[in-house]
Amino acid sequence: MPRTSPPTERVVATVNLLAERPDASLSLAELTRRLGVNKSTGHAILASLTAAGWVLRDPTSKTYRLGPAMVALGRQAGASFPALDFARAALVELSREFAATCAALGVGDDAVTVLDQVADPRAAPHAFRVGATFPLRPPLGAAVVAWSSDAVRDDWLAHVPPDTRAHYTEALAATHARGFAVEIASTPVARVRELAGMLGDDDTSARAALDRLADELAAREEFLAVDLDPDLEYAVNVVNAPVFDHTGHVTLVLSLTGFARALRGTDVHAAGDALVHATRRITDALTPTSPTPARTPVS
Repeated sequence: MPRTSPPTERVVATVNLLAERPDASLSLAELTRRLGVNKSTGHAILASLTAAGWVLRDPTSKTYRLGPAMVALGRQAGASFPALDFARAALVELSREFAATCAALGVGDDAVTVLDQVADPRAAPHAFRVGATFPLRPPLGAAVVAWSSDAVRDDWLAHVPPDTRAHYTEALAATHARGFAVEIASTPVARVRELAGMLGDDDTSARAALDRLADELAAREEFLAVDLDPDLEYAVNVVNAPVFDHTGHVTLVLSLTGFARALRGTDVHAAGDALVHATRRITDALTPTSPTPARTPVS
């Protein structure tokens, strides 16, 4: 495991904390309290970030917020990830069509990160936040793993309890066959996640504990849909579909979440098919001289 740098982690934590509420300013006292550092350390971090233009200090209220240099960095990051340019219109269109939140998730080696999202006013609250990172651990990541190598798939399945591994293997095959993954929020899992969302910003330990509990419950539930009965209703948490780069690897995932009501099986398929249609357009835009990448079936 790579060695980490605590001073660097504190800088990253400071930027992330300010990014959680970009429309608000935080005082030095509040920042240091929430970061768990002393005031001298917090002041030194903020002074360096302010000098770089990453943070702005209000001379009257003595509070801090993200600075203009972060805007430039965001634009440069977006320019280095061309899939986002093609995805933005799809996020707007899909969020409006399904009264939900549509997000674009960048795919890393073992995690996905929310890069952009558009929320329809009718969408229900959800757990996504731009910049948030989620590990590729069951039940999350099926839209990536279903098109990955056998080694990646086997490593992913190794995190599933043995008594549900057959179900998850079948769910990966179903995901690959229809082109999109469907995560069902079972009642206990949904309730735990709801409780986690009700906690305040200061309850990070309790929220983390509830998130872990939800993950453990989800790993033992039939959380990933295999068959979708057209006439049944499902408490859908997320519908995901992959975007492929010119090498045929999943580089981006489009995700619909925040559905305000249960969806009939026909509605789930409509959302998934719309996602697949959008992701194929983006894939084609990223590989204009090549056909859509071959997708190795999951055995």
